[in-house]
This record gives sequence, C-alpha cells and structure tokens, in this order.
Amino acid sequence: MRFIIISCLSFTLFGCLSLEPELEWEDVTSDHDPVLNVFGLLSADSILTSFIRVHRTLDMEEAADSLIRDTIGNNVFINYTSRFIIRDAEVIVTNGLNEYIFEYTDFSWNEDQVFQGVYLYSGNDLNPQPGETWTLNVTTPGGLSVTGETIIPPLPQISSEELPDSFQLDQTMEITWQPMADNYQIMNIGNYLGYFGYDDYYGGGFSCGLRQENIIKPEEASWTYRRDICDESNDQEWDEDLLLLNLMSMDNNYFDYFIRFGEVEFSSSTIGEGGSGRSFGIGGGIGVFGSVGIDRHWIPMIP
Repeated sequence: MRFIIISCLSFTLFGCLSLEPELEWEDVTSDHDPVLNVFGLLSADSILTSFIRVHRTLDMEEAADSLIRDTIGNNVFINYTSRFIIRDAEVIVTNGLNEYIFEYTDFSWNEDQVFQGVYLYSGNDLNPQPGETWTLNVTTPGGLSVTGETIIPPLPQISSEELPDSFQLDQTMEITWQPMADNYQIMNIGNYLGYFGYDDYYGGGFSCGLRQENIIKPEEASWTYRRDICDESNDQEWDEDLLLLNLMSMDNNYFDYFIRFGEVEFSSSTIGEGGSGRSFGIGGGIGVFGSVGIDRHWIPMIP
C-alpha cells in the first residue's frame, strides 16, 4: 500500500497556513521474480579473507524479517532473522583445476576482520594467483542460481626502499610503487592509533588530516603525500604511533562496482553494500564477483 500525504508549507514571517491532510490509498502490486544478489570477493592477500555473500531480492508483499521463537528451559526467546539472507546455498569457487566449497557462517572473526552472514572457505589451500581466472557458482534449494567470473589482478608493490625511516606530522613524503598497465589501484594511508580509535584515548587531534585515499590510474607510479590542513589541535602528548600505507590492486569488476559507478550507484567500502541492479562479473543475478591484491608498509611516526 502507498500512503500519500498532501502537506502544507509554513512560513515563520507570515504565519502558518494549515490544510487538513488529504489521504489517498492506492493498491500496489508486483509480479517481480526474486533473483540472487551476490557480493563475492577473492583475495590474493594472506590477511584479507575471501568471502561470498548471498542475498535474494524480496517481493513487495514479503516482510524483511521473520519472527523466530526459541524455547530454552521454561523461557521463550523471540528474535528476528532477515529473509533476504540465503543460508543454505551451495557456493563453489574454482580455478578450473580445484573446487573450493564455501560454507555459511552467521558470525566469524579474526584479528583483522569480522564477518556476519557470509560464506567462507574453511581450508588453508585457497591461494589465488595474479592472472588466474576464477569462477563462481551459487545455487539454492529453491532453484535460484548465479555464476561469476573474475581475473585476479597483479599484486601491488610499494617501493618501500624509497620511503623514509620515520615520518613527522608536518613532513612531505614521496610514495612510489610498481605501476600497472591495465588495473587501477587504491592507496589508503592513516595512523595506527587513529585507525583503531586509540587516539581518542590520548585526547585525539593529532591524527586529523592523516587519513587519506588516492585512486591510482594505470601507469601512475607516485604520489606526494602530506597531512591535510585541519582545525583540530595536535598539541596532545603522545610517544609513538605508526603511519600505515595500504596499496590495493583490483580487477575490473571491483573497480566498476565500487569506484567507477560508486558515486552514482553504490555506497563504497572495502566490504560494501549492493547496487541498484547493475552486475559486474555476475550472470543470472545482480551484484559483483571481484578480486583484489594488497601490499602494506608502516613507518614510525614521531611528534
């Protein structure tokens, strides 16, 4: 049902003109067939974990959540679970030689990442290499299915030997890396205390302007980094911190989904939300199946 309200305008200087709201009810129906919305990421990095997220679109008549009652002893516990999350799909990723079965988990975490409602591979032999073509197959008991394909990007390489041994807040630093012929990269920089929120403990302020992101086009090989000017004071006392450099390469699917159409179509983040119907590397549904590689370096910061 769609609820239409015709409201009024009120002007402070000229008083308020009030109109009784006119209510109209309109029946809205949908013959939409559900499809799968998949976000799959393969990582050629030893720290970032590969994962597949499988959702389905909902009809207009469907509620987004289902009510679940659990009885423990004499107590009844009520909670809600999302209907658009698919928990019983068969998710297989392959490089043409070996198949890797991803299994659903409600919650999983390690030192660097937290996962909720995704499919993960539990083995330790998943090791995508640059230039390899990997495919994805997702099927559900209800008959929905999607396929995907990604080409693993080249591994990025920061020229660490060209970096200074330490970094001061007012310092300018030239960062260089191995340029790529066809793939875009992203350079993310920030301080350790700011990244994990610890600078608030020390009074905050000194990390202001340090966190920056630079989208690197193919063939680009350097970036002059300096702290942005900001209003916050950096007079707080602190003894030590690290400046973290994170260089990530991406395949065309990831770039198109999160960067090329990010401002118009999608909300962008490393493990981001879906789009509005576009598909990159996905067939038979919507979403993205992409891959990334990462190189990292850190520099001691001094006041």
